[in-house]
Amino acid sequence: MGTYATITLPKNSNQEISKTFELIGEIEHSLSTYNHTAMLYQLNVTHKVPYDSYLAEALRLSKHYYKDTDGYFDVTIGSISKNLYHFGEEKPLSPDKKALKNAPLNINSIHIGQAFITTDKNITLDLGGIGKGYAVDKAAAYLSERNITGGIMALSGDIRCIGTCEIYLQSPFTEETFAKVTSKVPDLSVSTSGTYRRYATKKSEHHLIDPKTASQGKAFVSVSLFTRANNSRIDAYATAVSVMPKAKALQFLKEHNEIGYVLVEPDGNIIDGNLEGLIRLKYNKPA
Repeated sequence: MGTYATITLPKNSNQEISKTFELIGEIEHSLSTYNHTAMLYQLNVTHKVPYDSYLAEALRLSKHYYKDTDGYFDVTIGSISKNLYHFGEEKPLSPDKKALKNAPLNINSIHIGQAFITTDKNITLDLGGIGKGYAVDKAAAYLSERNITGGIMALSGDIRCIGTCEIYLQSPFTEETFAKVTSKVPDLSVSTSGTYRRYATKKSEHHLIDPKTASQGKAFVSVSLFTRANNSRIDAYATAVSVMPKAKALQFLKEHNEIGYVLVEPDGNIIDGNLEGLIRLKYNKPA
C-alpha cells in the first residue's frame, strides 16, 4: 500500500504486534499497486486473477461506497492516477487535458466471480483511497479476537484507537499540529486525507482527483473524519469529500451525522461538525 505502519500495544504484546504486521503484509500482497507480485498489480496487468478474499471484499466495499458517495469515490480512478500521473512511481508525469478527458472510468468494469476477479481491458484500479482503512479494520478485528483492549494503530493517516487515545492533527501548511483530538469512545476510527503530501510535477497536481471532472479537488486542503470502528468507510468517504465541491461535501456530511469532521480550506478556515459523542477537539493554533 506504499505507506508506513505503527502499532502501539500494552506490554507483553510483542507476539500480537508481530502477527498484526504479518496480517497487514498479507493484505498488502492483495491490494498493492506497487508490489509486482500483488494480486491487484497483476489484475491491472492481466485483467484476470484467481479469486482473492481480501481483494474481493475490498472491491465489493469500493462498489458500495461508490454508490454512497454518488460516484465521488471511484477506484477506477487508477486510469488517471496510475496510468497518466504515475503517482507512487519514481517520476510522476503531468498528463495533457485531452488524455485526462478521455481516461476510461467505469465502476461496472469490475467483475467478482467465484473463481476469478476480472476487469475490462481498458481499466486500471487504484485502492489507495480505501486500502489502508481496510487493513486497519482487519488488524483491529484480529486484536479484538486476542482480547487486546488498549493501544493505537496507524497506517499513514488511517488510525484506530483501541480504548481511548489522543492524537494530533497536522497542519496542511506546516509540519506542526493544529489540534488535539481526545477520543470519547473506545473504538474511534480516524481518517485524514490531504492535498499537501503527494503531487506530480507541481503542487497543484495532487493525488486527490475528482473522477467526474478528472481534475484535482480544490475545496479543502485537509479532511479529517471520525467514526466508530469503521476505517474502510471513512477512508473512502475522506477521499470522496476531498474531491467534492464544498456545498456537496457539507451536505453529504450533514446527512451522515454519525461521522465527525474537521475540514481545512485553502485559506486556513476550519469547518467542523458532528463531533459530539465521538471526540473532544482542542485547537492549539490556526491550521
